[in-house]
Amino acid sequence: MPPKPIPRHEGHWLWGGTFDFQRNPAEFLLEAHEKYGDVFVTRVLTGQSYFIRDPEVINAINVTHAKHIRKPKVVKQMWKPFLGNGLVPNDGESWRRQHKLIMPGFHKRRVDAYAPTMAEYTRDMVRGWVEGEQRDFRKEMVALTLRVVAKTLFDTDLAHDSKTVHDAMEHIVEALIDHAQTPIPVPRWWPSKRNRRMVKALDAMDGVIARLIAARRRDMRDRGDLMSHMVFATDEEGGMSDKQLRDELMTLIFAGHETTAHTLTWAWYLMATNLDKVAKAQQEIDQALDGEPIVVEDLTKLPYLEKCVKESLRRMPAVWIYGREAGEDLRLGGYFFPKGSILAISPLATGRNAKYFDDPEGFRPERWTREFERALPRGAYVPFAAGPRVCLGKQFAMMEMRIILGTLLQNVEINILDGFVPDMLPEISLNPGERGMPMKVRFREGAPVRLGTESSSVRAA
Repeated sequence: MPPKPIPRHEGHWLWGGTFDFQRNPAEFLLEAHEKYGDVFVTRVLTGQSYFIRDPEVINAINVTHAKHIRKPKVVKQMWKPFLGNGLVPNDGESWRRQHKLIMPGFHKRRVDAYAPTMAEYTRDMVRGWVEGEQRDFRKEMVALTLRVVAKTLFDTDLAHDSKTVHDAMEHIVEALIDHAQTPIPVPRWWPSKRNRRMVKALDAMDGVIARLIAARRRDMRDRGDLMSHMVFATDEEGGMSDKQLRDELMTLIFAGHETTAHTLTWAWYLMATNLDKVAKAQQEIDQALDGEPIVVEDLTKLPYLEKCVKESLRRMPAVWIYGREAGEDLRLGGYFFPKGSILAISPLATGRNAKYFDDPEGFRPERWTREFERALPRGAYVPFAAGPRVCLGKQFAMMEMRIILGTLLQNVEINILDGFVPDMLPEISLNPGERGMPMKVRFREGAPVRLGTESSSVRAA
């Protein structure tokens, strides 16, 4: 049987869809999938890129044919100067070894132990807010998730390095965006102002990480953080070198706060524009917690909160696109993909596929019943990817987002400034841009953080 035909977006006679895609990637993807269907192809720069939202094909790429799939060279080139051979840009045997060494650090028992930190740091943030003041919720989440990742990763609050790390990460993200969105990026060796900032930022981050690694090598106690696990992790080849530790720690710092912060920002926006969902979530939280801080055992009592997070990830996934490359000629879901072609999967597009999600532009947490999830084809909902390269921090992120959002719902009224409509910038992660997400602090009547009636965050469930 011949392969299914794949519609082509012609675009420019020379550059194909390059400029259409880079002008506004999210808008282009959503419109093109509506026009062409679940699979289409266009030329991006000099190569063929296949954009895919067909669940069968996505599941084949992620899971059943994963051994024939690799990381695209262009992705490796973009990330390598920042993350070295960390898990994101790595591939092949080196990736498999590192993945095997790091994976036990994300065991449920170890991850659950971070819950009190997440809850306490969120309450610390809210205690610093003043009734009626305006704040940028995006900035609040970036600062909070960076603090959480520093404590869970390094067992430190980065008190002396928080501004250094925050500023350095901003410059690194800026450089990544520039590289990703410019058809012909400025070479990184060129002494431009942006490149000089990037080099300075990398030097600053390397200095902080090197100091923490050296201190941990001297200490040699398991302090319960991810870094302890990574320092002690060994296989038949031994443990990780300082260079390997640096690369993986940089990867975890980036992945552990940028994407989570933006997912929470979008969850805040979606709930602020659907106040009936807020009321339902707050009722559940009030009944389950009775004014006490969230502990990990409480999460099973908050199913609607989990549905709100899942629906936010469907509508506005921070990881809005990821790329793979065909390692050989492949026939997947009846389509033919030649060796070397780029296979682009967009969780933003898959989550808005009306074949599988009624009212795809709406915000309907109620849809996430067990029956709905069982009926959903594999590959239709992939905010954390799937298969061997599923996000290692998936359980960590889901727990963190529920604890942070739940603590906020318990204590403040979710809102955005009247009439504010955020931008939607599909950069390294999907974010609301420089205008952020302005909100006014409005404490709920009887908010535990204001009354000082909270018990310890380590109470028994």
